[in-house]
Amino acid sequence: MMENVIIVGSGPAGMTAGIYLARAGLSPLVLEGMESGGQLMTTNHVDNFPGFGTVTGPEIIKSIRSQAERLGVRFQMDEVTNLERKGEAIELAGMIGNYSARAVLVATGASIEKTGLPGEAQYWGRGVSGCLTCDAAFYKGKRVVVVGTGPAAQAAKNYLEKVGDIVVGVVAPAEAGSFSGDGAKLTKVGEIETDGAFIVTRRIPQTKFLKGVELDDAGTIVTHERVFTSVPGVFAAGDCAQPKFRQAIIAAGDGAYAALAIAAYLK
Repeated sequence: MMENVIIVGSGPAGMTAGIYLARAGLSPLVLEGMESGGQLMTTNHVDNFPGFGTVTGPEIIKSIRSQAERLGVRFQMDEVTNLERKGEAIELAGMIGNYSARAVLVATGASIEKTGLPGEAQYWGRGVSGCLTCDAAFYKGKRVVVVGTGPAAQAAKNYLEKVGDIVVGVVAPAEAGSFSGDGAKLTKVGEIETDGAFIVTRRIPQTKFLKGVELDDAGTIVTHERVFTSVPGVFAAGDCAQPKFRQAIIAAGDGAYAALAIAAYLK
């Protein structure tokens, strides 16, 4: 069966695009991966997504998905392992099934490179964060540690101090040792007592499955006119597509823009 549109990814960009495409009568199919919701699902505190106030990432995702499903967006749990254009169709191979579409939106996001240190997974979202602009404001007047190296770590330190956090340490991941706490929240990075830790490492775009789509040196999708890729019929939105700023609301806006561009392309 040839689909009109397949969306790869189920974060704010992908699901917002689904809402717009469903309203355009294009009955989009979302291949949500093996874990739905994207990075926002690991974010415990969000205070800058319009209309929600202070909320958790999963609550935002649940609300957007509910609206998408009500409008007729279809969801399929499958992880795409290969995508390439063949003739007039875009062919996708997944871990579970194979798919074909007239247009595809890639909205797979990018994941932060974790340190892998003891305690990182346990306290992720409970004192350990990978997003300064998301979480820095929650630590105003509190002690934080930057885990990273080079200019990026120094820039993070400057940013945290600007918003009122007290930076008590900047340490390389290899020297951090471990993340420890009281079981509920982080209290130490190595031997440094802290209320929070910010991981400043590289972002890894989820784009390895793409064939023929132009990527930059970091593996991010090269786009023109915001959402168009080098392959006709393949569009990109969100953190996998050269974002200047990485925020959930910006990803959602990119998804809406991409949906309108796809609808125009198909007509």
